[in-house]
Amino acid sequence: MKYISTRGDKSKTFSFETAITSGYAPDGGLFVPMELPTKVTPIQLEYWSKLGYPALAAECLRLFISEDEIPFSHLQKLCQQSMERNDDGSGFENPENAVVVKPLGSSNAVFISELFHGPTFCFKDLGMRFVVNALSYFCNLRKQKITLVVATTGDTGPAAVQSVNDIPDNAYLSILVHYPHGQISALQRKQLTTVNSKNVKVAAFEGGGDDMDSPIKNMLTGKSTYKKELFKHRKLCGVNSYNIGRPLMQMVHYVSEFFIMITDL
Repeated sequence: MKYISTRGDKSKTFSFETAITSGYAPDGGLFVPMELPTKVTPIQLEYWSKLGYPALAAECLRLFISEDEIPFSHLQKLCQQSMERNDDGSGFENPENAVVVKPLGSSNAVFISELFHGPTFCFKDLGMRFVVNALSYFCNLRKQKITLVVATTGDTGPAAVQSVNDIPDNAYLSILVHYPHGQISALQRKQLTTVNSKNVKVAAFEGGGDDMDSPIKNMLTGKSTYKKELFKHRKLCGVNSYNIGRPLMQMVHYVSEFFIMITDL
């Protein structure tokens, strides 16, 4: 599977590694799959329906990630690590059933999907933890330092910080998070600022929630003069929702919900 930019020449393709370790495409566009995978067969769906969430995630993601880039056995491990419960109690409450679907009322006509059973109690955990684990995988593979750059108005930052903090032994991975002063909840501010990790740096800024978007994009696409001066020995990577790894992993909860629904009905 190759990736292209939504803005660029469709004949210019990129690897999954390049896409996920960059965030934005070089021309400022978004990375998207060059083509959609072939249809999933009924036999595959029958097999998938019996899998726990980490195994299901690996099966879905293998359609978008070449075996040459991440062997399937490694992809399975990354998905398991992304959902597992840690010794300190952090992580997902029930990794095999990371998404909970409950009926609203007694009619079984309307259902609610609970996506908040991760370590920071928001659905961003579902996508972010895989992205960070995949970045950890690639920076260890290449012996390349990577700094994740994040702007947050509440949910994304804590999910990213917790994900990095749960990989304490990776000397190549670090994160810099920016949040608007006075504009996130007290819980989210504490989630950001009480993590004791040398790999995590957090900064508040004056302004609105979107004011850091352009500076970060300029840094990631090379339009900022600060990038070359301050980050000579490391790669910068954006992990907000424009990073292709986020929607790829987040699509898994829709597949999981489908199987839960047809089983319950």
